[in-house]
Amino acid sequence: MFAPYRRLLAHPGVPHLVVAGLIVKLGTPVLSLALLLAAVDRLGSYATAGLVLTGHAFALALCAPLGGRIADRYGLRPALTGYLAAHALAYALLLLAPPALMIGAAVLLGATTPPAGSVIRGVWPRLVPAAALPAAYAVDNAVNELTFIAGPALVPVLTWVIPAQGVVAAAGAAVLLGTALLLALPAVRQAAPTPPGRFRLAGPLTHRRTLVLLAIAAFGTFAFGCLRIATVASATAFGSASSAGVLMGLLSAGALLGTLGYGARAWHITGPITGGRLLVLLSLAEAAVLLGGGWAPGFVTLALLVTLVGLVTGPRDAVVPALLADHAPARYRTEVFAWLNTFMWAGYGLGTAVAGRLTGPHDTGATAFGAAAVAAVAGAILAAVAGRFASPLRTPAAAPGGDHFREPDHTADS
Repeated sequence: MFAPYRRLLAHPGVPHLVVAGLIVKLGTPVLSLALLLAAVDRLGSYATAGLVLTGHAFALALCAPLGGRIADRYGLRPALTGYLAAHALAYALLLLAPPALMIGAAVLLGATTPPAGSVIRGVWPRLVPAAALPAAYAVDNAVNELTFIAGPALVPVLTWVIPAQGVVAAAGAAVLLGTALLLALPAVRQAAPTPPGRFRLAGPLTHRRTLVLLAIAAFGTFAFGCLRIATVASATAFGSASSAGVLMGLLSAGALLGTLGYGARAWHITGPITGGRLLVLLSLAEAAVLLGGGWAPGFVTLALLVTLVGLVTGPRDAVVPALLADHAPARYRTEVFAWLNTFMWAGYGLGTAVAGRLTGPHDTGATAFGAAAVAAVAGAILAAVAGRFASPLRTPAAAPGGDHFREPDHTADS
């Protein structure tokens, strides 16, 4: 089972990339909770503290594609260096500025967040051959799941030792350290910028196959947002609202296991029809389990079903970036993963908003589960459509560590 991961880690630069990704991604969930606690301490209002988080999240989501485009246009090293300096200044402003400026400082912090996650996903095809990409993106997704499990648990431990403001500083230090480690990677330092004059205003969104894959990811996080609301409503109906945290922990654990199991197999997802079929099957399986969750007769049954949701969504979240790496135009190799983050956050926000509107104070969560299932079916339909018009884009048998992209034919997309 672990042979694909051993082979992956044997490639030069891969352990370095995994460590850098783990450090930089751990800062995000730690910052999310610590920033809320620090804002409440300094501002004395949950409403205003919520605006601090909202400003940071919106700025991060809206400015992420710009960071990816700058990295593609001017090179990974200059872009990361500039963002590293700007982000350090933004953290200093957030920590030292008076409370009245905290919302603005949080917006600046989000806007200057280095495109480290997008760079990492875009660098994988430079480090490993195409056959190793499923395992590579499985590791990438597993790191995400680990950080979102460990991050929130780490915050209360740190607040026993240092104040919330200090935890915010520690989260910032992790982001800055991880970005600096990423800058030290030869594949990042040596990456050449894309020649000028080849960019469109909408970037990779003008590429039909890429846009469909991004929409599939958005439907996936829409379902996740609905599931957040559904678990709270169901746990409350079963007599313990706090047990919703247990359900979300089981979801993450299932996603981690599913991701690692997916990466341990030699999936031939670089063939677009095979990749599309896999997405269809995973999305339909998710929809079926979500529908079952709305009718779960007890907490134990619901816990099992939520774990099963994680087992199928984990592999799906690893398949999508692998297909994006295979299909997206080469000149947008970093920007496309920045757009992936934006689409995923947008889907999550819409999912929580819609499910929140559909769920009443005494609801069992069935409606929210149903909305999540509808989103999963929509993702399956899009995956089926994508499989019909996609075509292979890779060059034959690229050497390990080489550039596995070639420019696609845009005649079908104009």
